[in-house]
Amino acid sequence: MRVLEGLYLIRGEVSNIYLVRASGGYVLIDAGTPSDPPRVLSYISQLGLEPSAVKFVLLTHSHWDHAGGLKEVVLRTGARVAAHRDEVSYVRSGRGRYEGVEVDVVLDDGDEVLGLKVVHTPGHTPGSTCYLDTSRKALFIGDLAYEEGEVLHEMLHRYSADPEMNRRSMAKLLRYDFAHVLPSHGNPVLNRGKEALSNLLKELGLQPGL
Repeated sequence: MRVLEGLYLIRGEVSNIYLVRASGGYVLIDAGTPSDPPRVLSYISQLGLEPSAVKFVLLTHSHWDHAGGLKEVVLRTGARVAAHRDEVSYVRSGRGRYEGVEVDVVLDDGDEVLGLKVVHTPGHTPGSTCYLDTSRKALFIGDLAYEEGEVLHEMLHRYSADPEMNRRSMAKLLRYDFAHVLPSHGNPVLNRGKEALSNLLKELGLQPGL
């Protein structure tokens, strides 16, 4: 599904996978579950692209529904894998739920990959990461929050390693310039993404930019 010009949503078995046209090639945000690569590759083909058009898979974090499809996606596309340094060991191990892969590019807060800015947002996992597409003002937030009923909701605490830190990471995001929020669960919130995130933080009694 086309979300914005050059930005597409692929509905995975459990979570969203995004395909982004970036400087120097295409980028996948996450790779879904082990059963998702065929639908990812089919969608790439439907756009008239070769699998090799995908240059990077940028991981938001290493959970099964986001990184489980990495092995096959990498084999089929030749893409390089990038993840925050605090997530690397989990990606390599597969967390015991999927076949682990090597991380080619170890990321830190503030890095850029093909024009996408790395924002380290720990809490859901230690190395949870958001990616800001500054040209489109689109922010990929992984599992920091999910969308339902055109509203952003806090990720259920039982799914996060440190829910309080996850809240602080959400507040940090309001420092950045974005209009669209693209969560891994639910629908993208277009044009009013920053407002939706701000409303969630107000409900939680948090000040922006902490």
